[in-house]
Amino acid sequence: MLLFEHEGKAVLREHGIATPHGMLAENAADVAAAAAALAPPFMVKSQVLAGGRGKAGGIRAAADANELRHEAEAMLGRSVRDLRVRTLLVEERVIIQQERYMALVLDGEQLLLVLGCQGGVEVEELFSGARDGFQLVSVDPAFGLSAHQVRVALEDLGIPPKWWAAYCEVAERLARLFRQCDATLAEINPLAELGDGKLVAVDARIVIDDGALFRQAKFAAMAKTRMPPEGVAARMQALEIQYVPIGGSIGLISSGAGVGTTVMDWVAREGGRLHSFVDLDYAIMSGHTESGIALVLETLLGDATVKAIIVNFTTCGLRLDEIARALVKALDAQRSRIAVPIFVHLQGNRASFGHALVREAGYDVVDKLGDAVRKAARAALKGRA
Repeated sequence: MLLFEHEGKAVLREHGIATPHGMLAENAADVAAAAAALAPPFMVKSQVLAGGRGKAGGIRAAADANELRHEAEAMLGRSVRDLRVRTLLVEERVIIQQERYMALVLDGEQLLLVLGCQGGVEVEELFSGARDGFQLVSVDPAFGLSAHQVRVALEDLGIPPKWWAAYCEVAERLARLFRQCDATLAEINPLAELGDGKLVAVDARIVIDDGALFRQAKFAAMAKTRMPPEGVAARMQALEIQYVPIGGSIGLISSGAGVGTTVMDWVAREGGRLHSFVDLDYAIMSGHTESGIALVLETLLGDATVKAIIVNFTTCGLRLDEIARALVKALDAQRSRIAVPIFVHLQGNRASFGHALVREAGYDVVDKLGDAVRKAARAALKGRA
């Protein structure tokens, strides 16, 4: 379960990680109360479960109460990334000396601390093109994260020693949060250095393992109060498509959470990042193969941030000729909108028949999944240049 930004920041504060002072607002009265309680200038941030909010106009600055009211009125009730904005987070704008990146992530069975010498909205591009700007620290499952490991990584990144103690403390607290909350991702981007020597989490992205909600009562309660999704998200839900925005530039159409995770990790190793995590298993098994594939393809092709698409179905239980037939139909319907390379990989039950259907329709098939991933990563990087 992906937490809203304000929920993630509340969890950070519970674990001793500082965030900007802020208040939630659902209407004009709430906005006025926030303007009176907080010190200008302000940041107005839409609370939707989607990446790329800033580029989509979902995060704005306001110099004073009048600008705050104007920006809030422009955002409340509107859509960001096809999701209706019902709640805003109004915060005091912090004066940032330097933006950094910090995250705890699961890479297969390995827990990693990721540190970046730069952070912010372009961090995916930075990671894709400048691996030397990031350090990966393996967290021992028994002994946890040591301050020595963090200091070595900070030194390699060229971060001044005067900040090391603060970073070590935040990293240790974030690692504790990760374990105690059964998280699969705990990301602070940016983690800001302020003039008073403090670190502040300006934004937060925390994902809780759905399989652990039975022992995470607080997050289970949050899940029950979530509003039904709207727009494309509602259509995804109706078709039983498991779709989680990630914010990268490589689209994925596939089935199976395990296969999807493998592709996501593989894409990351090649310097890319998935646009979203997609699992079509339930959609296909419930008879929504054509409509499911069509909706995901339509969504990816309609997003300008998507620079390449991987279509990967590796399965024994599903018929790949039927999936290929649905894919071809969806591709034909969107042919005039296809402006990015699409790499199709089919392996398993009746794959040869699926290959024939795709090729006969004039589309290419990639024989190896690794080739599809590498080509997509290169195409995405080139598309962002």
